[in-house]
Amino acid sequence: MKKLIQKLSLIIYNCFYKKQDFKAKKEFVKLNKKVLSGSICGEKIHTTGSATLCIKNASKKETQELNEKIKNIVKKCQYNPYELFKYIKGAKTPIYQVKNASKFLAKINEKEGLIFPKKGYKAFYLNLILNKKIKFETSEMFIVEKNEVNPYNFLYQFYAWYGYKMGLKGYELETQEYYKHVFEIYNSGKINELSFDEVLALKSAIQRDCEAIEFVKETVKQYSASKKNLEKIKQGKAIKV
Repeated sequence: MKKLIQKLSLIIYNCFYKKQDFKAKKEFVKLNKKVLSGSICGEKIHTTGSATLCIKNASKKETQELNEKIKNIVKKCQYNPYELFKYIKGAKTPIYQVKNASKFLAKINEKEGLIFPKKGYKAFYLNLILNKKIKFETSEMFIVEKNEVNPYNFLYQFYAWYGYKMGLKGYELETQEYYKHVFEIYNSGKINELSFDEVLALKSAIQRDCEAIEFVKETVKQYSASKKNLEKIKQGKAIKV
């Protein structure tokens, strides 16, 4: 999955540059001004033809700090999703455990787990079913299957939620909407209509997703190792430190 996402990221850029290189000089002038003012970001500046693009990935230090914070929370919660529920609720994010959650969410083209804030008919649907209210706006929330929470999937969702609450780039609402439909956007050719800012935002979302997947993989390894060591200790065996 990670390799597929990384490959897709490269395809997005190649496709975008082929169509835009000689087409939007006025936009590139505006972009140059943004780059010089630092309003987009940037330590790496790439120049191709008439286009100047400034890209700054999240630094390794930033990612490591984020991972460390989440790792500590997960450890305190003993890798238990139901203990993470308490932490999430403490941050004023509601969690709904719903029977047939996937079917319930499919009607508004959403998936089980973290649901970003909604407006319009989706918010109306969620409020009506979950809270018996007529309201056209919701905050972020979790909707999961009743009594059947997948711990690995939930850990991935928790990572995204924490990043969103921290205001990290890539978790903006509009960016997440683009990312959710990224395959449709690419296959339909709409990728060529995205602005530079939108492409940069999409790149950030892809990067964040890769980070979340990697975090879950590493956490699962550590958790498995901890369980094995605990069993060895119970049996009076030596463990490697």
